[in-house]
Amino acid sequence: MSAAGQLFANGSILFAVLLIASMAGLYSERAGVVNIAIDGMMIIGALVYALLGKAFAQQGNAMQLVALVISSMIAGLFAILHAFASVTLRAQQVISGTAINLLATGLGLFFVTIPSLAPGNMIQTGFTTIGIDKYQIVTIFVIIAVVIALFTFFFFRFTKRGTRYVAAGENPNAIDAAGISVIKTRYVAVIISGCLAGLAGAMFTHFVSGQFRGDVQGQGYIALAIMIFGQWRIQYITLGSMLFSFLIALANSLWRFTGWNIADPSNQLLKIIPFALALVTMVAFSKYSKMPKSDGIPFNKSLR
Repeated sequence: MSAAGQLFANGSILFAVLLIASMAGLYSERAGVVNIAIDGMMIIGALVYALLGKAFAQQGNAMQLVALVISSMIAGLFAILHAFASVTLRAQQVISGTAINLLATGLGLFFVTIPSLAPGNMIQTGFTTIGIDKYQIVTIFVIIAVVIALFTFFFFRFTKRGTRYVAAGENPNAIDAAGISVIKTRYVAVIISGCLAGLAGAMFTHFVSGQFRGDVQGQGYIALAIMIFGQWRIQYITLGSMLFSFLIALANSLWRFTGWNIADPSNQLLKIIPFALALVTMVAFSKYSKMPKSDGIPFNKSLR
Protein backbone atom coordinates (compact mmCIF):
# COMPACT_ATOMS: atom_id res chain seq x y z
CA MET A 1 0.00 0.00 0.00
CA SER A 2 1.25 3.51 -0.81
CA ALA A 3 2.28 5.95 1.92
CA ALA A 4 -0.84 8.06 1.30
CA GLY A 5 -3.06 4.99 1.34
CA GLN A 6 -1.53 3.83 4.62
CA LEU A 7 -2.02 7.29 6.10
CA PHE A 8 -5.72 7.36 5.29
CA ALA A 9 -6.22 3.74 6.34
CA ASN A 10 -4.65 4.42 9.74
CA GLY A 11 -6.52 7.70 10.06
CA SER A 12 -9.79 5.91 9.33
CA ILE A 13 -9.29 3.42 12.16
CA LEU A 14 -8.17 6.12 14.57
CA PHE A 15 -11.15 8.29 13.65
CA ALA A 16 -13.48 5.48 14.71
CA VAL A 17 -11.49 4.92 17.91
CA LEU A 18 -11.44 8.58 18.95
CA LEU A 19 -15.07 9.23 18.01
CA ILE A 20 -16.33 6.27 20.05
CA ALA A 21 -14.00 7.04 22.98
CA SER A 22 -15.14 10.68 22.98
CA MET A 23 -18.75 9.55 23.05
CA ALA A 24 -17.85 7.38 26.04
CA GLY A 25 -16.96 10.56 27.90
CA LEU A 26 -20.04 12.32 26.53
CA TYR A 27 -22.52 9.78 27.90
CA SER A 28 -20.95 9.83 31.34
CA GLU A 29 -20.51 13.57 31.68
CA ARG A 30 -23.92 14.40 30.26
CA ALA A 31 -25.31 12.49 33.24
CA GLY A 32 -23.05 14.35 35.67
CA VAL A 33 -20.14 11.93 36.19
CA VAL A 34 -16.65 12.98 35.15
CA ASN A 35 -14.93 10.02 33.54
CA ILE A 36 -11.20 10.44 33.06
CA ALA A 37 -10.97 6.64 33.30
CA ILE A 38 -11.71 6.31 29.58
CA ASP A 39 -8.08 5.43 28.92
CA GLY A 40 -8.18 2.62 31.50
CA MET A 41 -11.46 1.27 30.17
CA MET A 42 -9.99 1.29 26.67
CA ILE A 43 -7.05 -0.74 27.96
CA ILE A 44 -9.42 -3.35 29.40
CA GLY A 45 -11.31 -3.54 26.10
CA ALA A 46 -8.06 -3.90 24.15
CA LEU A 47 -6.74 -6.56 26.54
CA VAL A 48 -9.91 -8.66 26.39
CA TYR A 49 -10.06 -8.28 22.60
CA ALA A 50 -6.46 -9.46 22.24
CA LEU A 51 -7.06 -12.47 24.47
CA LEU A 52 -10.23 -13.36 22.58
CA GLY A 53 -8.34 -12.95 19.32
CA LYS A 54 -5.87 -15.63 20.33
CA ALA A 55 -8.82 -17.95 20.96
CA PHE A 56 -11.17 -17.00 18.12
CA ALA A 57 -9.02 -15.80 15.21
CA GLN A 58 -8.48 -19.30 13.81
CA GLN A 59 -12.25 -19.65 13.44
CA GLY A 60 -12.41 -16.83 10.93
CA ASN A 61 -11.82 -13.09 10.73
CA ALA A 62 -15.54 -12.38 11.18
CA MET A 63 -15.21 -13.59 14.77
CA GLN A 64 -13.75 -10.20 15.55
CA LEU A 65 -17.33 -8.87 15.65
CA VAL A 66 -18.09 -11.27 18.49
CA ALA A 67 -14.85 -10.27 20.20
CA LEU A 68 -15.77 -6.60 19.88
CA VAL A 69 -19.11 -7.15 21.60
CA ILE A 70 -17.61 -9.21 24.43
CA SER A 71 -14.76 -6.73 24.95
CA SER A 72 -17.26 -3.90 25.13
CA MET A 73 -19.37 -5.72 27.72
CA ILE A 74 -16.38 -6.61 29.92
CA ALA A 75 -15.23 -2.99 29.89
CA GLY A 76 -18.78 -1.96 30.83
CA LEU A 77 -18.63 -4.26 33.85
CA PHE A 78 -15.22 -2.84 34.74
CA ALA A 79 -16.76 0.66 34.63
CA ILE A 80 -19.03 -0.30 37.54
CA LEU A 81 -15.99 0.27 39.77
CA HIS A 82 -16.01 3.93 38.77
CA ALA A 83 -19.78 4.17 39.12
CA PHE A 84 -19.68 2.64 42.61
CA ALA A 85 -16.94 4.99 43.80
CA SER A 86 -18.36 8.12 42.13
CA VAL A 87 -22.10 7.64 42.52
CA THR A 88 -22.62 5.39 45.55
CA LEU A 89 -19.63 6.41 47.68
CA ARG A 90 -19.62 9.98 46.31
CA ALA A 91 -15.84 9.87 46.00
CA GLN A 92 -13.90 12.54 44.16
CA GLN A 93 -14.46 11.50 40.57
CA VAL A 94 -11.07 12.54 39.19
CA ILE A 95 -9.29 10.51 41.87
CA SER A 96 -11.53 7.50 41.18
CA GLY A 97 -10.84 7.75 37.46
CA THR A 98 -7.11 8.06 38.02
CA ALA A 99 -7.11 4.97 40.25
CA ILE A 100 -8.96 2.99 37.58
CA ASN A 101 -6.49 4.11 34.91
CA LEU A 102 -3.61 2.90 37.09
CA LEU A 103 -5.36 -0.41 37.79
CA ALA A 104 -6.07 -1.03 34.11
CA THR A 105 -2.54 -0.09 33.10
CA GLY A 106 -1.16 -2.48 35.70
CA LEU A 107 -3.36 -5.31 34.42
CA GLY A 108 -2.39 -4.62 30.83
CA LEU A 109 1.33 -4.58 31.57
CA PHE A 110 1.02 -7.72 33.70
CA PHE A 111 -0.51 -9.75 30.87
CA VAL A 112 2.03 -8.63 28.27
CA THR A 113 4.88 -9.79 30.51
CA ILE A 114 3.69 -13.41 30.50
CA PRO A 115 6.10 -15.08 28.01
CA SER A 116 3.78 -17.91 27.03
CA LEU A 117 0.91 -15.50 26.37
CA ALA A 118 2.73 -12.49 24.98
CA PRO A 119 6.03 -13.33 23.25
CA GLY A 120 7.97 -10.14 22.67
CA ASN A 121 5.81 -8.33 25.26
CA MET A 122 2.84 -8.15 22.93
CA ILE A 123 -0.36 -10.10 22.36
CA GLN A 124 -1.17 -10.60 18.69
CA THR A 125 -4.94 -10.60 18.09
CA GLY A 126 -4.78 -12.53 14.82
CA PHE A 127 -7.59 -10.39 13.38
CA THR A 128 -7.32 -8.15 10.32
CA THR A 129 -9.41 -5.07 9.65
CA ILE A 130 -12.60 -5.67 7.70
CA GLY A 131 -12.57 -3.04 4.96
CA ILE A 132 -15.29 -2.14 2.46
CA ASP A 133 -12.91 -0.72 -0.14
CA LYS A 134 -9.57 -2.13 -1.24
CA TYR A 135 -7.62 0.61 0.56
CA GLN A 136 -9.47 -0.11 3.82
CA ILE A 137 -10.37 3.53 4.32
CA VAL A 138 -14.05 2.71 4.83
CA THR A 139 -13.99 -0.06 7.42
CA ILE A 140 -16.49 -1.82 9.61
CA PHE A 141 -15.13 0.29 12.47
CA VAL A 142 -15.98 3.56 10.75
CA ILE A 143 -19.49 2.29 9.99
CA ILE A 144 -20.01 1.27 13.63
CA ALA A 145 -18.71 4.64 14.85
CA VAL A 146 -20.94 6.65 12.52
CA VAL A 147 -24.02 4.61 13.44
CA ILE A 148 -23.36 5.13 17.16
CA ALA A 149 -22.77 8.86 16.56
CA LEU A 150 -26.08 9.22 14.70
CA PHE A 151 -27.88 7.30 17.42
CA THR A 152 -26.26 9.53 20.07
CA PHE A 153 -27.35 12.69 18.27
CA PHE A 154 -30.98 11.57 18.09
CA PHE A 155 -30.87 10.09 21.60
CA PHE A 156 -29.91 13.34 23.31
CA ARG A 157 -31.88 15.59 21.00
CA PHE A 158 -35.21 13.81 20.53
CA THR A 159 -35.79 11.09 23.14
CA LYS A 160 -37.26 11.32 26.62
CA ARG A 161 -34.55 9.12 28.14
CA GLY A 162 -31.86 11.27 26.55
CA THR A 163 -33.48 14.34 28.10
CA ARG A 164 -33.31 12.63 31.49
CA TYR A 165 -29.59 12.02 31.03
CA VAL A 166 -29.07 15.68 30.27
CA ALA A 167 -31.18 16.67 33.29
CA ALA A 168 -29.12 14.38 35.54
CA GLY A 169 -26.07 16.39 34.59
CA GLU A 170 -27.74 19.79 34.71
CA ASN A 171 -30.18 19.66 37.62
CA PRO A 172 -30.33 16.20 39.25
CA ASN A 173 -32.52 17.35 42.13
CA ALA A 174 -35.22 18.42 39.68
CA ILE A 175 -35.53 14.99 38.08
CA ASP A 176 -35.33 13.38 41.51
CA ALA A 177 -38.34 15.45 42.51
CA ALA A 178 -40.10 14.11 39.41
CA GLY A 179 -39.60 10.55 40.66
CA ILE A 180 -36.68 9.63 38.38
CA SER A 181 -33.74 7.86 40.00
CA VAL A 182 -30.59 9.94 39.57
CA ILE A 183 -28.47 7.11 40.97
CA LYS A 184 -29.77 4.62 38.40
CA THR A 185 -29.43 7.10 35.56
CA ARG A 186 -25.80 7.84 36.43
CA TYR A 187 -24.94 4.17 36.91
CA VAL A 188 -26.33 3.32 33.48
CA ALA A 189 -24.50 6.28 31.94
CA VAL A 190 -21.14 5.19 33.36
CA ILE A 191 -21.69 1.58 32.25
CA ILE A 192 -22.55 2.77 28.72
CA SER A 193 -19.43 4.92 28.85
CA GLY A 194 -17.37 1.86 29.80
CA CYS A 195 -18.88 -0.22 26.99
CA LEU A 196 -18.05 2.44 24.41
CA ALA A 197 -14.54 2.93 25.77
CA GLY A 198 -13.93 -0.83 25.68
CA LEU A 199 -15.15 -0.95 22.09
CA ALA A 200 -12.78 1.88 21.16
CA GLY A 201 -9.90 0.13 22.90
CA ALA A 202 -10.56 -3.10 21.02
CA MET A 203 -10.56 -1.21 17.72
CA PHE A 204 -7.32 0.53 18.64
CA THR A 205 -5.40 -2.75 18.43
CA HIS A 206 -5.95 -2.62 14.65
CA PHE A 207 -4.24 0.77 14.54
CA VAL A 208 -1.08 -0.84 15.96
CA SER A 209 -1.00 -3.79 13.56
CA GLY A 210 -3.37 -6.01 15.52
CA GLN A 211 -1.24 -5.97 18.67
CA PHE A 212 -1.78 -5.21 22.33
CA ARG A 213 1.30 -3.93 24.13
CA GLY A 214 -0.19 -3.13 27.53
CA ASP A 215 -1.73 0.29 26.85
CA VAL A 216 -3.57 2.37 24.25
CA GLN A 217 -0.93 5.09 23.94
CA GLY A 218 -2.97 7.64 25.90
CA GLN A 219 -5.79 7.85 23.36
CA GLY A 220 -8.34 8.06 26.17
CA TYR A 221 -6.91 11.42 27.19
CA ILE A 222 -7.00 12.63 23.59
CA ALA A 223 -10.68 11.60 23.54
CA LEU A 224 -11.35 13.75 26.61
CA ALA A 225 -9.70 16.72 24.91
CA ILE A 226 -11.89 16.14 21.84
CA MET A 227 -15.01 16.04 24.04
CA ILE A 228 -14.08 19.41 25.57
CA PHE A 229 -13.18 20.78 22.14
CA GLY A 230 -16.61 19.63 20.96
CA GLN A 231 -18.35 21.31 23.89
CA TRP A 232 -20.22 18.12 24.76
CA ARG A 233 -21.97 18.24 21.35
CA ILE A 234 -21.75 15.18 19.10
CA GLN A 235 -21.51 17.16 15.85
CA TYR A 236 -18.44 19.08 17.04
CA ILE A 237 -16.96 15.98 18.66
CA THR A 238 -17.12 14.29 15.26
CA LEU A 239 -15.21 17.15 13.65
CA GLY A 240 -12.65 17.08 16.45
CA SER A 241 -12.18 13.35 16.00
CA MET A 242 -11.47 13.87 12.30
CA LEU A 243 -8.85 16.52 13.07
CA PHE A 244 -7.02 14.63 15.79
CA SER A 245 -7.12 11.27 14.00
CA PHE A 246 -5.52 12.82 10.93
CA LEU A 247 -2.80 14.53 12.98
CA ILE A 248 -1.94 11.38 14.94
CA ALA A 249 -1.96 9.21 11.82
CA LEU A 250 0.24 11.78 10.06
CA ALA A 251 2.69 11.86 12.99
CA ASN A 252 2.92 8.07 12.83
CA SER A 253 3.22 7.89 9.03
CA LEU A 254 5.26 10.94 8.06
CA TRP A 255 8.48 8.93 8.00
CA ARG A 256 7.05 7.07 4.99
CA PHE A 257 6.90 10.33 3.01
CA THR A 258 10.22 11.78 4.15
CA GLY A 259 12.33 8.64 3.92
CA TRP A 260 13.35 8.86 7.58
CA ASN A 261 14.18 5.74 9.52
CA ILE A 262 11.19 4.79 11.63
CA ALA A 263 13.41 4.92 14.74
CA ASP A 264 14.79 8.37 13.91
CA PRO A 265 14.46 10.72 16.92
CA SER A 266 12.90 13.37 14.67
CA ASN A 267 10.18 10.93 13.73
CA GLN A 268 9.53 10.03 17.35
CA LEU A 269 9.32 13.72 18.25
CA LEU A 270 6.42 14.17 15.82
CA LYS A 271 4.29 11.86 17.95
CA ILE A 272 4.28 14.49 20.68
CA ILE A 273 2.36 16.93 18.46
CA PRO A 274 -1.17 15.47 18.98
CA PHE A 275 -0.72 15.44 22.77
CA ALA A 276 0.63 18.99 22.77
CA LEU A 277 -2.36 20.00 20.66
CA ALA A 278 -4.68 18.26 23.12
CA LEU A 279 -3.16 20.26 25.98
CA VAL A 280 -3.44 23.53 24.07
CA THR A 281 -7.03 22.70 23.14
CA MET A 282 -8.06 22.03 26.74
CA VAL A 283 -6.43 25.27 27.92
CA ALA A 284 -7.83 27.35 25.07
CA PHE A 285 -11.38 26.07 25.35
CA SER A 286 -11.56 25.88 29.16
CA LYS A 287 -12.62 29.53 29.33
CA TYR A 288 -15.49 28.93 26.91
CA SER A 289 -16.50 25.45 28.04
CA LYS A 290 -20.19 24.98 28.77
CA MET A 291 -20.00 21.74 30.68
CA PRO A 292 -23.09 20.28 32.37
CA LYS A 293 -23.74 22.31 35.53
CA SER A 294 -23.63 19.30 37.87
CA ASP A 295 -20.80 17.52 36.10
CA GLY A 296 -18.47 16.08 38.74
CA ILE A 297 -20.75 17.00 41.65
CA PRO A 298 -22.00 14.01 43.69
CA PHE A 299 -25.78 13.85 43.94
CA ASN A 300 -27.14 14.90 47.33
CA LYS A 301 -30.79 14.01 47.75
CA SER A 302 -31.11 16.18 50.86
CA LEU A 303 -30.69 19.33 48.75
CA ARG A 304 -33.99 18.65 47.02
